[in-house]
Amino acid sequence: MRATWKGSISFGLVSIPVKMYPAAIKREISFKLLHAADGGRIKYKKVCEKCGKEVSKNEIVRGYEISKNEYVILTDEDFEKIPLKSVKNVEIKQFFDPSELNVIYYSGFYYLVPDKGGEKAYCLLREAMRETGSMALGKMGMRGREYLIALKAFDGGILLSQLYYVDEIRNPAEIPGWNAKADFNEEELELAKQLILAMKKPLRLEAYRDEYREALMKLIEAKLAGREVTVAEEAEAVESIMDALKASLSAVKSEH
Repeated sequence: MRATWKGSISFGLVSIPVKMYPAAIKREISFKLLHAADGGRIKYKKVCEKCGKEVSKNEIVRGYEISKNEYVILTDEDFEKIPLKSVKNVEIKQFFDPSELNVIYYSGFYYLVPDKGGEKAYCLLREAMRETGSMALGKMGMRGREYLIALKAFDGGILLSQLYYVDEIRNPAEIPGWNAKADFNEEELELAKQLILAMKKPLRLEAYRDEYREALMKLIEAKLAGREVTVAEEAEAVESIMDALKASLSAVKSEH
């Protein structure tokens, strides 16, 4: 497995050579786009809107638009000149309590492992964070931008989380219907609370699987074998919230 990023983590005068690997594996079923008439693959071509010619990858540069149809051109060499230490080194800026970091700031997750010669310092950082219940905050450069990142001791190693910057988080007040208000009575609230408590149990994510992906694979297999595909019936909607809460609570209790 190839590392996504190689560099070093530093806190104080301690430098730790590390390698970074994605923490998650996407299990999505991928599809190719085909022409309905003859089954031919649909391809996307990069075409210059000025001359109309198809261009290859090495003919493309990136441009920052400063006004309509006016750009500042940047080459790969220009990006390499950006004077950021974070391109190959993550400097820890501070340590903090995990409860201070709101879940909305988390973006992506990666596993950090020590590179050759960095094992002792890596383990020292991991254990010091674990025993103090602390997380680390720093910055790293990757894929043409500088990311805000957090480090946490996790399951025998160190987990790196990419974070959104504060100005990247949309104000929820801008979302229509965010601060919705509706009238409900105490009995409805009490039933809702009882239902929540009845459904509350220790979290075991391993008990859940992607049933849509499984059903999609069955559909594909059925199409391949020329079999009839059965469609699941939709559950009937319950108009009364009170009736829905009572029925749900009764169903949950009957499962125990």
